[in-house]
Amino acid sequence: MTNKSIIKRVTLSDVAALANVSSATVSNVIGNRRGKVSEKTCLRVFAAIEQLQYTYNETAAALRSNKSNIIGLVIHDLRNPYYTELIGKLNRRLADHGYATILACSDESLESQQNYLHLMQRHNALAILLCPTWDTTTEHIDAWRALSPTITFLRPVANHNSDFVGIDNYQAAYDITCKLIADGHRNIAFIGGNLRSKLRRQRVQGWKDAHEDAGLPWQEGRIISCASNMSAGSSATLEILRRDSDLSALVCYQDVVAFGAMNALNSIGKKPGQDIAVTGFDGLSDAEGWLPSLTTAEVQIDVLTDHIVTRLLGRLENRDAPANVTLLHAHIHWRNSTCFDK
Repeated sequence: MTNKSIIKRVTLSDVAALANVSSATVSNVIGNRRGKVSEKTCLRVFAAIEQLQYTYNETAAALRSNKSNIIGLVIHDLRNPYYTELIGKLNRRLADHGYATILACSDESLESQQNYLHLMQRHNALAILLCPTWDTTTEHIDAWRALSPTITFLRPVANHNSDFVGIDNYQAAYDITCKLIADGHRNIAFIGGNLRSKLRRQRVQGWKDAHEDAGLPWQEGRIISCASNMSAGSSATLEILRRDSDLSALVCYQDVVAFGAMNALNSIGKKPGQDIAVTGFDGLSDAEGWLPSLTTAEVQIDVLTDHIVTRLLGRLENRDAPANVTLLHAHIHWRNSTCFDK
């Protein structure tokens, strides 16, 4: 019988012995928890790791410590390019801080969202970033906060007492509508959004209040919902124009809806920005390059990302701190789609 060489697996203790430090010091250096560990000691640890060709098993370490570097990111929709860009930036920023991200898309299903959240828990996620479905309740959020630090973003949950980072949707819609009225528009429609959407209700309320503050009546028939895509925006625009030929401006729930609205106007021989003004919401990069360039309310994704990650890091640092709600102001880019020829 031939004897086979037995290769001993290099352990963290082996690295500690070679570097002449404690195993805890090696663990802190590897886990990027260097604290008071000197740069000289860190270099010695890294040299020992390289010499021994040590491979750190993060999964095993997480099981031993009941901790991980995993952040769960659950979002309701990946089809909107705004969310796609936001997810990319969140992933990069979290990686810069030493965290890995597990991404899941609920497709607006509360059941799927809850299943994904349970999956995150089974994989020992350190915290959860959640853009919730519209039927998410305070009780759902509270249950997850009891298990893991949970930051919700963009979509508010009514009466929740948890960390939230979002946009002042009401003010942005109010400001856009006020400017259109000041430019001479008297017949303004609101297009887009799901009827269950709290964001939509906030934006519609801003649209209504701008009319009332200007002493103008608003009409329920000038509000129409539709899905968040260009095709739906185009169909909704054609439908509302058939009902109301006096319209001179369209406040659209999202940029993608506004793109569809402008396509619809072109299809019936009306020029966006000249015959009918069009505005959007999101600040997509395509908005500036669209023909004509789209007026849109934008919260820069870099700014939103910074606030979400900062809130997460703060919550991990102090899990007992009071909940924090941040509403970011949208900057309105006035472009050619609202050059109304009075």
